[in-house]
Amino acid sequence: MTAELSFTFRALGTGDFDMMHNWLNEPGVVRWWEGEDVSMPAIVAQYGPDRDDPTTEHWIAEIDGQPVGWICCWPVMDGLEESEAWFPLGVVETAAGIDYLVAAPDRRGQGVGSQMIRAFSFNVVFGRHCDWTQVAASPYTANVASCRALEKAGFDFAGSIQYPDDEDEGPCSLMVLNRPS
Repeated sequence: MTAELSFTFRALGTGDFDMMHNWLNEPGVVRWWEGEDVSMPAIVAQYGPDRDDPTTEHWIAEIDGQPVGWICCWPVMDGLEESEAWFPLGVVETAAGIDYLVAAPDRRGQGVGSQMIRAFSFNVVFGRHCDWTQVAASPYTANVASCRALEKAGFDFAGSIQYPDDEDEGPCSLMVLNRPS
């Protein structure tokens, strides 16, 4: 059992691009980001101030001032193709989607991911966005560690999804956390 960790979240800045580049090129991350362009120009394009998705919020998770991960959220109604597959499985229009990674390999498998996801869901998603009523994520089902982290963070399995663009990677597990009443 991992001791309760205290996370802070700060907005991703341009000064974080080298760190993000290193994180996204770490073999344990590349495995699940396979096929994604993680070159420095792609990172600047995807995470920089001129990106195409201005409503996606990118955050750095820190413990004691040390960056341990990246996590982002977006309103599902922003037209991301994932959303259309989520709605039949109970995701509502007032949900937020999230994506994340635990950066350092030595931090994985110790409960850091589940605690980071839970803290982010309550402190940022629900804490900063009073109109968002759910948090949803759909990691590859084969990414057992990610699915388990969501489950330990309080998310419930809503169903399996096979995205047309991801036929080679296999199905994804849709996981949902509802805002407490």
